[in-house]
Amino acid sequence: MNGDFENFKEQVRSTADMVEIISGYVPLKKKGQNYWGCCPFHGEKTPSFSVNPGKSMFYCFGCHEGGDIFKFIMKIENCSFMDALKLLAGRYGIPIPEKQKTAAEIAREKQRDSIYSANELASKFFQACLTKTAYGEPALAYLAGRGIGKEIIAGFGIGYALNNFTALVSSLAKRGCQPQVLEAAGLAARGRDGYYDKFRNRVIIPIRDARGRIVGFGGRVLDNSTPKYLNTAETHWFNKRRLLFGLDIALKAIRKSGRAVVVEGYMDAISLHAAGFDNVVASMGTAFSKEQAKLLQRLADEVIFCYDSDSAGRKASVRAVSIAREAGLKVRIAGVPDGKDPDEYVRQHGSAAFAQVLAAAQNGIDFQIDETILQNNIANLAGKVEAVSNILPFLLECQNEIEASEHIRRLAQRLTIDEGLIAEEYRKAARRGGRQQTGQPTVIPEEKSAGIGQQAEELLLRLLLEQPQLCDECRAEVKETGFEDAVLAQLFDRLCELGTAYTTDKLNNVLDDAAQTALARILAHQLPEGDMDKLMQDCLRQMRRLRLEKEYERHRLLADEYERSADERFLSELMESQRIKNEIKKLYGNQNKY
Repeated sequence: MNGDFENFKEQVRSTADMVEIISGYVPLKKKGQNYWGCCPFHGEKTPSFSVNPGKSMFYCFGCHEGGDIFKFIMKIENCSFMDALKLLAGRYGIPIPEKQKTAAEIAREKQRDSIYSANELASKFFQACLTKTAYGEPALAYLAGRGIGKEIIAGFGIGYALNNFTALVSSLAKRGCQPQVLEAAGLAARGRDGYYDKFRNRVIIPIRDARGRIVGFGGRVLDNSTPKYLNTAETHWFNKRRLLFGLDIALKAIRKSGRAVVVEGYMDAISLHAAGFDNVVASMGTAFSKEQAKLLQRLADEVIFCYDSDSAGRKASVRAVSIAREAGLKVRIAGVPDGKDPDEYVRQHGSAAFAQVLAAAQNGIDFQIDETILQNNIANLAGKVEAVSNILPFLLECQNEIEASEHIRRLAQRLTIDEGLIAEEYRKAARRGGRQQTGQPTVIPEEKSAGIGQQAEELLLRLLLEQPQLCDECRAEVKETGFEDAVLAQLFDRLCELGTAYTTDKLNNVLDDAAQTALARILAHQLPEGDMDKLMQDCLRQMRRLRLEKEYERHRLLADEYERSADERFLSELMESQRIKNEIKKLYGNQNKY
């Protein structure tokens, strides 16, 4: 099966016309050897999205997304690799190889399909009860009172469950849907007198996955009875950690804006969509998960959490910031005034007022710091110490030392504590957490040098991708010099392993996600004309020079540091820095900063 699958995958890859497929999502124009258009993954007016038909790779110079046709489909359709593979296979009529399934697998697939089918039938039944019967009139009036009209009702498939114990079970039985299936789907339960409906006298909200399949339901009472909300119980198909309510509807708006707004409940999300906010989804509770963060990370750069302003909502926001930042998302927190939830606020104050709430959303870490300070009595020293201790984990999540330093500065001012003391506690926590803190001088390369170094590395790789036989000629020197960028080093190693058997597809298959993006970026550039051997030597020469310059700077700084502390090691460091300086002059002459 594995060999059959690999052959199938390569057949799909080789058959798929990348330009044709991507043109179905974004207009492309040919310019040189590549095709260009406005990126479908972030909003832009000037085309920076490149498609290389010869190498079957895409890359955006704006948002830095790149990869092969499977990566494009996964991102644009928000689906898994297997789903992308099947979608492309279906487009070109390529049969999908079937492995020999076990009896258990066949039974599980049959049950899954029957549950999806039952959910669709149930949804249509609930919608008919709401819109086509007199029984649904109170529910329609309730929805109208919340600003939810016919268009939103149709868009979200909202329905009504009759105040009857067997209405759904009886109706679907006439259509061949067995009550055991409804029980497995969470729509029915078994009692002493047979099966009965679990949802009764409630507004019914279908809950769909990102692909639009109904996986569960939520029911909201029309009065003050309890429980106010009733959801489908957790099943293999309905797992709230892996779902975001409304994502199937909000997907295009999120991708276009590059931003998602996350609220707690589905009624919040529906009300905000009714008010014109199309990029809103709901986590269906206060426990935002890593799986939900991953769903959003594939669509957006930023997430704004707008949970309820009560204690539970604020605590949940603190946790959610860390989870979303770990996934690589920018995070802000929108606080709804007067302790209201988003649904209530937008109905009372209108869309313009809620837009201002979102515009005033606070930086995620600032929010975490503020909330932590509120939980400690900073009127005394013990409370300040406790607050700093509780805030340190948030500071360690900063993406760089500059960001952390700015938060430390503001925290010191707020607590009236010496900034250096907080910085020292931060360094101690970083060491305990495994972050590299050597205590030696930190060498930060100049931006120009770093840019030149990466350009040399990428240009060398672009040449080797065009002429992989040159790998053997430069492998020894590259091993000595090394790559500054670990991702580019991985790309070089995998390319050398493939050697003359290299193809873009084979290389892409053995790279991780970051290296795949780097490959797409490098291939998006055209190789300059001229002597390829000289070009390779120029790249290697530049890489070698930058390595020596950094070595010189490192030893020079150490010599200065040891001299200030009267450490006798400063002489050996001084001699080493001078040796490297002489080597640079010998190799490159006096046309350098030394």
